[in-house]
Amino acid sequence: MSLVKNKTVFLFLVILSSLLVSTTIFAVEKRDFSSGTKADFQSKAISSQNEDEANAPTAENLWKAKQAGDFEKAARIRAIMDEEAKKFWRSPGGDEMVIDLPCLAPPENDEAFFKSYMWGNDIKIASGTVSGGISTDYDDSNNLYAVRCTTYSGTANAKIKVYKSTNDGASWSYLCGFYISGGFSYSYPVVLTGTSGTPDKLYIFYLKSSGNGDIGLARYTQSGTHEGFYSVKVDADTITYFTVCANYGLGSRLMVAYQKEDDAHKVYTITSSDYGETWGNQVSIGSGAHPDIAYGRNGWVYLVREVIEGSDTDVRFGRSSNYGESVSWWRDFESLTSDSYDDDYPKIAALHTLPDSTPHVWVAYNHDYANSGNWDLRYAYSTNGGKDWSKNHNLANSTTYNEMACDLWVGRNSDFTYTNICYLKTRYVSFLERYYDIYWGFANTGDPTDWHSPRKISDFWGAFDYDGRKVCQGTYGNISAYWSGVVYAGHPFIGNYTNLYFDNRQWTDVEDEIAEGELPEKFSLSDNYPNPFNPETRIQYTVGSKQTNPVVLRIYNVLGQVVRTLVNEPKEPGTYEVIWDGKDESGDEVASGVYFYKLEAEDFTQTKKMVLIR
Repeated sequence: MSLVKNKTVFLFLVILSSLLVSTTIFAVEKRDFSSGTKADFQSKAISSQNEDEANAPTAENLWKAKQAGDFEKAARIRAIMDEEAKKFWRSPGGDEMVIDLPCLAPPENDEAFFKSYMWGNDIKIASGTVSGGISTDYDDSNNLYAVRCTTYSGTANAKIKVYKSTNDGASWSYLCGFYISGGFSYSYPVVLTGTSGTPDKLYIFYLKSSGNGDIGLARYTQSGTHEGFYSVKVDADTITYFTVCANYGLGSRLMVAYQKEDDAHKVYTITSSDYGETWGNQVSIGSGAHPDIAYGRNGWVYLVREVIEGSDTDVRFGRSSNYGESVSWWRDFESLTSDSYDDDYPKIAALHTLPDSTPHVWVAYNHDYANSGNWDLRYAYSTNGGKDWSKNHNLANSTTYNEMACDLWVGRNSDFTYTNICYLKTRYVSFLERYYDIYWGFANTGDPTDWHSPRKISDFWGAFDYDGRKVCQGTYGNISAYWSGVVYAGHPFIGNYTNLYFDNRQWTDVEDEIAEGELPEKFSLSDNYPNPFNPETRIQYTVGSKQTNPVVLRIYNVLGQVVRTLVNEPKEPGTYEVIWDGKDESGDEVASGVYFYKLEAEDFTQTKKMVLIR
């Protein structure tokens, strides 16, 4: 008993002394901030602003007050904002809590590790379930972020965890996260980084199963410090899907498009101009589902959605010239599909090139060929910001494989002219033989229809879903070197959505990245596999030295006529793989028979034979 009493007294004294110290520190800070020096500093900080604007309860003024050290003003603004927020926000079902785990600093960059780091060296970011969705982004310091939904306390997708890499994806560490109690869950997490206009912000959006499906936002610093939970959209109607983008040049505006189940499937947009703390009025876009939204420059926003037309689902595009405000949306959304077959889960990417209103824009989507259940990827593109479109192009359309669940992304500066795509390619041969591969490709403004022979990049099976937000997501890193990366959810032999993986492609000069002893010594052309084949075969070749002139790989028929050009570009030393899908340059399937494939480079030519059996 005496031991318990002593512990109780000790704890009481510790708490009392902590309170006294806190009170003393607060008093010292208060006296210091009321000094003439601090007042002078404040006066200079707001001298160029109208006094009413400088004291308005906005996130911008809140941040400025904190930066100036005026914590009294910051507390006053914060209190007003909180009271205003209560008028519009209601409490969600279940309690959201920050995960009580240390924020581990990722290791320092290890240059030696990257001497041979190319597509194929997949890194496991985290083990465990990822069924609620995944997301990835990068900041201006070339740090990478990845987020997943995972299980908490026996409830699937009740936790969101964020991981960070400071060495171009070679290794990842847990950064921050949160969970929801009460048996509720999350889905479709989206991570966005603040840039030059948002000091060290990290935004994690998510859909909650509580409250009829409300959209929430958790804000952190990029070092993992939690700043608060905010509600993006909370009302009596059920929200089932949403997407997010930000004006990365300034970073203060966040834009959300979402699908709401009110009297019908309808799509709305809503924006925040104060770093996600408050949100404006929702803007009705019209009927539709599964919207995707992308930002261009200086207020231009691009949106696609599914729309039911008669017996099939089409894809429609629209754009806004003022961050998605209601008066600026084009009401006559243009249809990007023109057949009687289903098209769904569209994804959009817009370059940030100048002029602001005329970038290249690409849209990719799942296409149910002839409503046969054979899913292909199709795309449309615009070279003038969505004014005019070239439509109904095949991106991946194997008759044996299903191609679906894509993600499109671009770099966030005006020098980037590439768009990247990753997607899932699946084939079921039997119960014991099946494929779930992740593919990647890219197109350039110089030829927006050339996707440079998309290649398999995954070491592990990718998760199966029709929506890329649950399968694979793309990002950029090491911005000066122009390489892209892919985060994808894994698919074990039994089950689905297990483990989170990362792979990347270095766009730097391979001679600088690969140690001299690791360079290939000679050219070679391998036997295609399988052979005979139907419907496609893989061709592997090795480039022995840097080729400034194009390396050419072509398919010929028995008459010596060119059937298809698979490769026609300069190459760095290395081993490459390309797939021929049994189609000619026009995309038509060729007949069964004998074909030849020929590799040509400086001082090297080799031809081999293969057989196609339909």
